[in-house]
Amino acid sequence: MMNKATHLARQFRDDEQGSMAIELLLVVPILLWVFLSTFVYFDVYRVETNSVRATITLAEMFSREGSVDNNYLNNAREVLRELTFEEANPDLRVTVYRQRADGEFRTVWSRNRGMDGGNLTNAQINAIGQSGRLPNMREFDHAIYIETRTEYDAPFNIGLGPFTVTNLEDLTFTNDMVIRPRGPRLCFITNASAELCGPG
Repeated sequence: MMNKATHLARQFRDDEQGSMAIELLLVVPILLWVFLSTFVYFDVYRVETNSVRATITLAEMFSREGSVDNNYLNNAREVLRELTFEEANPDLRVTVYRQRADGEFRTVWSRNRGMDGGNLTNAQINAIGQSGRLPNMREFDHAIYIETRTEYDAPFNIGLGPFTVTNLEDLTFTNDMVIRPRGPRLCFITNASAELCGPG
């Protein structure tokens, strides 16, 4: 009886029939996950690059203007959406600021489309400047601070359970850029007879 059991165990151990099918069954899901992961990670970098380029494009747009209004900002947001291939409108905030002789940064005007926190205040723009994110400038010079935010929606969920660092479902790309106006100032037209230009 013992010899028969040993013989059957050896026969089972040495039997190679069906091993390729089992290997295929084990390997195909892993290969499929690797392929989809590669696609998603490539797509993430594509969207991030588009987001940065779109921010630069918007900064160039605003720097070439002498004055803008609400309609211009709405259209700029639409341009951002087209450049980033977003289905929903991305967020945009434009702030013109200056630096006083005492080194304090002050907002000339600020308008946003969808950004959290609304328009930037004097305290907020000064905090950004004091953190070293804004260049120093002469007292009556103006600069434009552009902020954009785009959401990334991954075509596939490649997360590994609780390890959310690999889950790219709700990824947000936030970019900001400082640029000088090509002219002396960039004003904001509030209505037909009034505009915000600030000192200068």
